[in-house]
Amino acid sequence: MIQRLSPTRMTLCALATFAFMTGCASRASLVQRDISEVKSESIPSVLIARGDAFAAVGDMTRAEQYFVAAVRNGGSSQLLVRRLIAVCASDNRYPVALDYAEDYLRNHPADIDVRYAAATLRIAIGDVVRARVELDRVLAEKPSFGEGIYVLALLHERTGNSSEAERQFKAYLSADPEGPHAEAARAHIASVEQ
Repeated sequence: MIQRLSPTRMTLCALATFAFMTGCASRASLVQRDISEVKSESIPSVLIARGDAFAAVGDMTRAEQYFVAAVRNGGSSQLLVRRLIAVCASDNRYPVALDYAEDYLRNHPADIDVRYAAATLRIAIGDVVRARVELDRVLAEKPSFGEGIYVLALLHERTGNSSEAERQFKAYLSADPEGPHAEAARAHIASVEQ
């Protein structure tokens, strides 16, 4: 036997059904939105933008995580290794930055800019022998790279090889006579010649 519902009960049932259906619809739209967000989280340009935003506010660890995710999702390793090196170095995590540089250089040994960054990171961690080897490789490819010549001169000065340091300071002045380190290079040469 079918029981008839009163108009009030019928209205309540209709409202309950509507609320249930609306709830399901909004849950479905929430699920769709979540799926869209997850998909966008795997787009390299979105990940890079988020990494850049975290770097801008000083959260270098979170920036690093987004940049690594961007690489894993097909982002340009040439672009991203530079960002990874920068965020790790600015956070004084030189060994980690060096790991990123070395991993990249295994597949891209001709990238002089990353090799130079690796050399300076080696200096930062105290590995002057391998830093000099890296700088020599950089300067073999770019003999008039003033910044590299200057860093090599400083490295020789730091390790007590003053004659080689002087030679490199002179080479720096030949390569970049008005460069940012010209005054310091001239001062060093003048102090040796006195």
